[in-house]
Amino acid sequence: MEINSNNTNLASQFISTSSEVKANKSVNSKEQLNSEMERLTKDTYHKDQPKEPEATYDKPMIIATNYVLTSRAAEEKALTNIRFATVNLYLPGGDVSNSVEKMFTQYDNIMAEIAAEQPSLANKDWGLSISQSGELEVTGSISDKEKSLISEILNNNGDFVAAANKFKSSFLEHIDLGVRGWSSYNVNEDNFSKIFDLKEILDNSQGKESFTQAWNKDFSWLELNDSISAQLRRNATKF
Repeated sequence: MEINSNNTNLASQFISTSSEVKANKSVNSKEQLNSEMERLTKDTYHKDQPKEPEATYDKPMIIATNYVLTSRAAEEKALTNIRFATVNLYLPGGDVSNSVEKMFTQYDNIMAEIAAEQPSLANKDWGLSISQSGELEVTGSISDKEKSLISEILNNNGDFVAAANKFKSSFLEHIDLGVRGWSSYNVNEDNFSKIFDLKEILDNSQGKESFTQAWNKDFSWLELNDSISAQLRRNATKF
């Protein structure tokens, strides 16, 4: 995965001690990205490192406590993992945002194809999840025939299916590296399909007018983050 250098440089600003990941929906320009990122990463843990005393000798030390080895290198690696997870979970250009945006760019055409086959489905309540085998499954109170129709259209779109599975694998990978925020929720291979409704995510990832004017695109990573957070609060349990 390639991360824009601007996003990487931002990562060091994104470690704080608050407890809620929140996205300010009133973004009017790209210049506000820094302040928005500080809001988004309030859930990410950062431990202030005390100033180290001057070394009395130059031999490296490793301290063993209850058979667990700790060292400065291990602490730095942990902080690097947290920053890496923060970029890929919450930021534009990260793995999670990129994968959902790929689905989003195809979503209108897919819905138009479904409506052409069955016009009544446009106003019916149904959802979309990812099975453990990687197939897209249609949920909701619609008939089996309608579910079969939607499932066939979706699963025949290889790019859409690949992007959906990338969203799943990226999310699970990076919440394991992070702390607090989304990482404080118990999400895994077994319960992922019960927690996330992809249709709800896509329906709610449309940017507001001020966002689309500032970013020159319809897909909003801010709205995406809000939607993910809402589903986690509603459907997942915390550790």
